[in-house]
Amino acid sequence: MFGIGKLADHTVLEKLEQADEQILIYLYHEHHTAIKSFVLKNDGDENEAEDIVQNTIITVWKNATKSDFVLQSKLSDYIMRTAKNLWFKVLKKRTKFQLVDESNKAEQDAEITHLEMNQSIIVSLIDEMDDTSRKLLSYFYFDGLTTKLIAKKLQLANPNMVKSKKYQCFKKLRTSVMSHYEKDDLG
Repeated sequence: MFGIGKLADHTVLEKLEQADEQILIYLYHEHHTAIKSFVLKNDGDENEAEDIVQNTIITVWKNATKSDFVLQSKLSDYIMRTAKNLWFKVLKKRTKFQLVDESNKAEQDAEITHLEMNQSIIVSLIDEMDDTSRKLLSYFYFDGLTTKLIAKKLQLANPNMVKSKKYQCFKKLRTSVMSHYEKDDLG
C-alpha cells in the first residue's frame, strides 16, 4: 500500500469502513509531518504533537465510520481541520484567549471587544488571513511579542508601523468574526 503512491479519498474511506488497520498506518504516515509541524509551531512539544497525530487519526477513523458521515472537502483538509481542532482544545485548556483592540477602544463596541472568544474560532479566522496579518496577530496576541520585536521580525520600519498594521489587521479580523458568527457562538 505504501509503495503505490497516494490513495483516492473514496478508497481511503472505503478501507476505513472495512476496518482495514493498514489504512490507519497509511493515514498516520501521510499526515504525520504536517500535523506535527502545526503543533510544534503553535506552542506544542514533541509528545503533544505525537498525541495529536494519533488522536487525529483515531478521530477521523471514528467519524468516517459513522453512518451519517459525509466528506464535504478533501480528506487531507478534513484531517488537518480535525488536528487543529484537537490542538486548539488543548490550548484552550491552558489559557483563555481574549481579543481586545487596545489601539482604538473608544471606537469599538465594548460588548464585542471584551468578549472572551473560543480560541479555535479566532485561530481558524486568523489562518484565513494574509501571511503578514496572520504573523502580526499571532506574534502580538499569542506570543506576546513587543511591537519593536514584531517590527524587526516582519521587517517593518518601526513599532508605530506595527501598531498601525495591527489595527488594520484587527479590523479585518473583527469584520470576519462579525460576518461569520453570532454573539451566542462566542464565549
